[in-house]
Amino acid sequence: MNALPSVRERVPDSPRDDPFDQCASGPFVLGHMDLNPGNIIFCPKGPNAGKIVSIIDWEISMTVPLWCLVCYPLWFDRVSAGVGRDAIEAQYFKDAYIRELQKHAEEAFVLHVVQNKQYEARRRLAEIATLPWDAVEDMERWLENNPGRR
Repeated sequence: MNALPSVRERVPDSPRDDPFDQCASGPFVLGHMDLNPGNIIFCPKGPNAGKIVSIIDWEISMTVPLWCLVCYPLWFDRVSAGVGRDAIEAQYFKDAYIRELQKHAEEAFVLHVVQNKQYEARRRLAEIATLPWDAVEDMERWLENNPGRR
């Protein structure tokens, strides 16, 4: 299968001009774009043990629509490229993420964005469409799991 043309054909399936899209015109936020446990430095001991001290590796950061930032991180579903995570373990990560957002998000809209399937599908399409050519297995898996609207 030639995955890249199939992914490109799927782009029109992602609604871009949806009048109910609350994120279409912003807010736009700073996105790290490589946020994973290896780029988070935690305090190792003392009263702040386990608290985040720093986030490193910002060279591919950019401004993005809110839906691109607050959806579930890819590493919730994958241990590494091509290696999926156990579904129960992935759900634990997602549940913990939602609990933390409920505690810290100042606007309920953030929870709506994370739990919205349409925004999640857009983010996954954007991630898949920008993968390097050698990640064709990830593209094919995405195509299998996300049939088009035709």
